[in-house]
Amino acid sequence: SSVETKTGRLGGRMDDHEARLAKVEDDLAHQTRFAGELWDRVQDLENRSRRNNIRVIGIPEGVEGSGLSGPTLLLTVLRECLSLGETESIEVERAHRTLGLRPPPEQHPRPIITRLLRFQDRERILRLAREVGELHWRGGKIMIFPDMSRELAAQRKLFTPARRRCMELGIRYALQYPAVLRVTVNGRQLKFKDPEEAVRKLNRTPDQNRREEDPQPQRKNHRRTEGDPEEQR
Repeated sequence: SSVETKTGRLGGRMDDHEARLAKVEDDLAHQTRFAGELWDRVQDLENRSRRNNIRVIGIPEGVEGSGLSGPTLLLTVLRECLSLGETESIEVERAHRTLGLRPPPEQHPRPIITRLLRFQDRERILRLAREVGELHWRGGKIMIFPDMSRELAAQRKLFTPARRRCMELGIRYALQYPAVLRVTVNGRQLKFKDPEEAVRKLNRTPDQNRREEDPQPQRKNHRRTEGDPEEQR
């Protein structure tokens, strides 16, 4: 009787522990989901705060000391590298090197983060940089990219194989914010949020370049005669 009583108590406690453990697991799942949503919001806020920023890579270290401040230096570089007129008003709020120690002369210079006053100026600069291709300033190569968080840059980098596949197939594509690949195939627009799914879909897509290069098949013009075997058929 005593053993049965103790066994009953242990069974009741075990049921109570299982119920509490299930509640803890539900709370943990809710907190994990809530933390993920908060992280996504933080990332969105951070990247939206950089919507007017550009990242300029390749400007040598020390050129700011020649009487040029950060904004003045950036405007000088942009006007010399891009087809920007002197009368076009592009206002730079601030421009500075990324945080960190100044690298040795044999290493790459630190990028310059530039915040423009208007979003339209940022989009125009990026568009002109894509149209020009390679940019050079004082004998060095200059690259201009949109500024974004490290996490978003890593997420967008995952689409590199899919973008290369689009270029191989001759397919128009665009990498939209935050990390969505949009492709146009036979007049239809497809959007991919998963890089692996995009590669799988593109591997099953016919080559658009080959389709444009292949000549149209010409019909054979047979002369119909009495002895023509095709006519007899």
